[in-house]
Amino acid sequence: MKLAIVATLTAAALGATLVAAPAAQAEQRRYADPADAAASLTDIRAVKVDHGARTLAVTVRFTDLRRRSDGGPASLTIGIDTRSSRPGAEFRLVSGLQEGTDYQLMRVRHGRVVGEPLTCGHRVRLDFAHNRLRFVGSRTCLGSPARARIAVLMRDEWDASHPITDWLGARRSYTAWLASS
Repeated sequence: MKLAIVATLTAAALGATLVAAPAAQAEQRRYADPADAAASLTDIRAVKVDHGARTLAVTVRFTDLRRRSDGGPASLTIGIDTRSSRPGAEFRLVSGLQEGTDYQLMRVRHGRVVGEPLTCGHRVRLDFAHNRLRFVGSRTCLGSPARARIAVLMRDEWDASHPITDWLGARRSYTAWLASS
C-alpha cells in the first residue's frame, strides 16, 4: 500500500512538473562580420538571430549608426527563408538606416515581391546609441515556420555611382537553419 501511495505521489509530482515546465528556449545564434565595408559607417559588424516560439528576432550591429547622414542614405535588407524546399527567401524586410525612414515586410517568390507589404505583427527599431537595428516578427506573420534562416545586406549610397554593399558572410549567403522552440 505504501509503495502504491509513493508511486502515485511521484507520478503526480512528475505530471505537475511536466505541465508547469517553462516553454523551450529559442534557438539563438550570433554571427560576427569583419570590417569589410570600412568606407561605410553602416558596415555590418555582427548579427544575432533568435527563433523562438512566438517571434523571429534579428539584431544587426553596425560600426556607427547615425540619425542623419551627410553622405547619402543607407538601407538594410533581411531575407527570411522559411522553406528549404524552395530556393531563396519567402519574406524580405527592407528598412532605411537613418531617423525617420520607414520599413516594410513583404512576401517574396522567386526573388520577387508578391502582393502588398504585410501588416501582420512585426516591428523595426533603430537604436542609434548602441549602433543597432532590431527586427521582431511574429512567427504567425511568417507562416509559423519550424525552421528559418536569414541573409542580411547593407547598401550605402554615399556615392550613388559606387554604392557600398556589405553582406553578412559571403555575398548572397544565409545563416544556418534555426529551429523554433
